[in-house]
Amino acid sequence: MGGDGDGPLGDVVAALAESRAAAQVVDAEGRLAWVSEQMLLLAGADADTDVGIGHHVDEVLERPVWRQLLTAGAVETLRGELHPHLADPDTSPLWVLAIDLEVGARRRSVGLLGVALRRPDGTPLGAVLIYAPLLPARVLALVSEGDEAMFTRMADLSAPAQRPAAVLFADIDGSGPLSRRLPTPVYFELIRGVTTAFDALVARHGGIVGKHAGDGASAYFLRETHGSDAGAALAALRTVQELPDAVAGVIADLADTGVDLRPDDCRMNVGAHWGADLFIGQVVTGGRLEVTALGDEVTECARVEQVATGGQQLVTKTLVERLDDEAAEALGLRPRSMTYRLLGDLTDGTGRAAGKAERDAGTLAVHDLR
Repeated sequence: MGGDGDGPLGDVVAALAESRAAAQVVDAEGRLAWVSEQMLLLAGADADTDVGIGHHVDEVLERPVWRQLLTAGAVETLRGELHPHLADPDTSPLWVLAIDLEVGARRRSVGLLGVALRRPDGTPLGAVLIYAPLLPARVLALVSEGDEAMFTRMADLSAPAQRPAAVLFADIDGSGPLSRRLPTPVYFELIRGVTTAFDALVARHGGIVGKHAGDGASAYFLRETHGSDAGAALAALRTVQELPDAVAGVIADLADTGVDLRPDDCRMNVGAHWGADLFIGQVVTGGRLEVTALGDEVTECARVEQVATGGQQLVTKTLVERLDDEAAEALGLRPRSMTYRLLGDLTDGTGRAAGKAERDAGTLAVHDLR
C-alpha cells in the first residue's frame, strides 16, 4: 500500500485498509499521505509505483499513474472540492459527487465520498477520498453473489495477452430429448443447477469460467495463476473428475422435489486440452463481462467435447503430459500406463460435428478418464 499510515492519520488508515476500500488519504497541508491497495489496483499500480506520497495533491494529480486513471474533468473536480474542505473548518465535513475514471480502456462513472478530518480543537487534520461504484443496491447484491476470488482473477485479465492454460468444455449428453421430456420450468432449474455446480467447481480449483451457452460451459486454468503447467493441468483435471458427483447432487435435489430424473439422464460430456499459445483476456460490453480465449487449441478442445458421448471425459495427451509425478499422484492417475486413441477414430464419420472434429482435431490423441 502507498504510504505508511503513521502519525495522527494512522488510525484512519488502519480502518480504511481493513475495509478494503479504494481510497486515498490527504494530510492537512494537502499532501498525499496514503493510497489503499485497492486504489493501486484500480490505477494499475503496485507497491513499488511512485504515486506521489508526501507530495502536494496538485502535483500528484499530474503524475502519469493518476492521469491515466482520472479524466481531466475528474482532476479539476477533485481540486475544486478538496481545497476548500482542507482550508475552511466551517465547510461541511462530508461531500459526495460523481466523477469519471478510465478503467480497462473504458470510461466509468464512480461515486466519490469525501470526508474532511478534524482534530479535537476543530482544526483540519486531512481528508479521506473513498471511491465506490455507482450501482443500485440490487445490482451490487447480484454482483456480490459471485465468487470474489474468481472475480479477482478475471480483473487481472483486463489486458489481453498470450497466456498458456488448460481448457475445459462440458455439456449435457442428449440435452435435446431431455429438454423435451421435462417441463420447461424443471429443465430451467436443471440447467441453472448444473451451471452453478460447474462454476463452483471451477472457482474452487482456481479457474476462470468462460462462456455459457445453453447447457454448455467452458473454463480456463491459467499457468500464471497456478504457478506451473502441472498446477494448471492438475486443477483442470480435478474439475473433470469431480464434475459427475457435483451434477449428481443437482439431480438428487431435483428428484427430492418429485422430478422424474436419474443420474443417467444427465451425464456430462467433457473435453479438456492444453493451450500453449492461447490469447486470453476480458470482453467487456454494456451488457457483458466475461473472459474469453482464442487460439487453435480452444477450437480443438471444443471438437474433443463434441465427440464425447455418454458422459465421456476425453482429455488430450497434450494436457496429461503437463502433469508432474506429484500432480498425477494427487489425481490418482498413472500417465505411463495410460493409452490414447485418435479423436478421428472416435467419430462415426457422419454428421457436421464429426466432419469438423476430423478436420480440426482428428489427429489429437485422447483418453477417457472415466
